[in-house]
Amino acid sequence: MMSACVKPDKPKEIHFSVLGDSYSAYEGFVDPETNDVYPYENIGVKSAEQMWWHKVATKTGWSMEKNNSFSGSLVCNFDYVHYYGSYSFLRRMNDLGSPDVIFIFGATNDACAHNGDYVPIVPIGDYVYADWTEEQLCTFRPALAYLFEYLNQMYPQAELYFLLDMDLGSGSIDVDRRDLFIGSIHRIASYYKVKCIDLEGIQKSQWHPNVEGQETIARQVIEALQIDFNV
Repeated sequence: MMSACVKPDKPKEIHFSVLGDSYSAYEGFVDPETNDVYPYENIGVKSAEQMWWHKVATKTGWSMEKNNSFSGSLVCNFDYVHYYGSYSFLRRMNDLGSPDVIFIFGATNDACAHNGDYVPIVPIGDYVYADWTEEQLCTFRPALAYLFEYLNQMYPQAELYFLLDMDLGSGSIDVDRRDLFIGSIHRIASYYKVKCIDLEGIQKSQWHPNVEGQETIARQVIEALQIDFNV
């Protein structure tokens, strides 16, 4: 007689990757390890455990597959100091491992990169959803669309989340430019069915999330995941 007791399958372990900039780049916890990192100890963040992605992993029980974050990087290929264009999100998006979830956390540098007179210099570009040219990929909107298109194709099993600082560039760009970038991100994310997590009230020091800011990011990310994954 067959037993009616069937051992349940072990829940699948979820792995996530981060594609980001200085908001997520902590020394010793980026891959490749040659990526530039931000000196977080200067603003009071003393350990990786205080970073938003570590808090998310701890709360959810998920494992971080890869943190391909590079301080100073743009989403687009615009090379504003003859360096960062080589390390754009587009140049790194093919190196995220095999994640079930991808967190994209960027656009700050696209919005805020400036010349010596502190005038923003990265073109926002047009809405382009196919047949991108190299010139277009040096502007923000086409690059973000290309990024989402590529990630959907390269990682079809992964859920994509764009983490959006709703106080993008506060104090370094005017409100019109900030709102232009935020509106563009929402529109392009909607087109590709990428979920935006709108982050409110990130506390910062030297324009970067401090200990409290990292906690604020983590809390809002976890709240979004509780809805989608019941973590």
